[in-house]
Amino acid sequence: MASPTTKFNQLPRIIFLMLGVLVIFVSSHLLRQCAQKPAPTSHVSKYQRIIALAPSSVEIIYQLGLEDRLVGVSRFCHYPPEAASKPVVGGYLDLDFESVLRLKPDCVILLDEQHLLAKRLQQLNIKTISVDHASTGGIIHSIHVIGETLDKSTEAKTITNSLRNRILAVEKNSSHINPKPRVLVCISRDTTANHPDRIIASGNAGVHQEYITIAGGENAYQGAIAYPSISREKLIQMDPDIIIDLVTEDTWNQTGEKKLLSQWSTYAELKAVQNKRIIFIHENKHLIPGPRFTDTLEVFAQAINPK
Repeated sequence: MASPTTKFNQLPRIIFLMLGVLVIFVSSHLLRQCAQKPAPTSHVSKYQRIIALAPSSVEIIYQLGLEDRLVGVSRFCHYPPEAASKPVVGGYLDLDFESVLRLKPDCVILLDEQHLLAKRLQQLNIKTISVDHASTGGIIHSIHVIGETLDKSTEAKTITNSLRNRILAVEKNSSHINPKPRVLVCISRDTTANHPDRIIASGNAGVHQEYITIAGGENAYQGAIAYPSISREKLIQMDPDIIIDLVTEDTWNQTGEKKLLSQWSTYAELKAVQNKRIIFIHENKHLIPGPRFTDTLEVFAQAINPK
């Protein structure tokens, strides 16, 4: 029979064994719990091979951080510069379907007006996203739609919130303008003639009409045509307070401000000429109604209200 002293000496060993069993039990329980929980999985977007056919849509893809998924563009997509290295699948309407199929896209982004191309792509079982870039609201909505479809909704929300805030800032700064100056926006014209010829102006629709209004002006053209051709007689009759002349970077660099301005000076009877309110906007980004449109809107606001 063990003495009390022996039993006392064995007590630490018993306690140690009990603690060991407890540790094993707890560890086993935790391991079972972990085994029962599914391992976290990273979400992979359904669409991994994207083609965008409009320069404005390509810009959205890059702003959303999806450039690695962009496998094809149209020949008009040059911004950001990296986009120019992407495979080209044709133009605005002359899409090369063989090139498209070789790239095996699972999603193609088009403008609303490219609906015939969208229909053909759908017949080939290719997912399409059609967006409206003919209005500021359409551009903002398109960023939301593309972001939601391609699992970039958080990034899209950040971009659209910034655009809305910049619009509100321009509206606030221009709300006091009275009377509103009458503004003619020259979308395109023959810049090789001695005078502005074959003028196409911003009419009763489109983003430029919105820019004028948001920035505190009034469109000098009050007709029913979206992009009217303006004759010399019509221009003199309209007599705008401000003329905003949109020219390409190539035209600006090759022709120069001095010659472009001298062409408008042949219309000496115009208020805009007399008051030196001919404003040239010559960066190519201002010719693309895409996610950088607020840059253009702010330039319009400065042109209309330079104070």
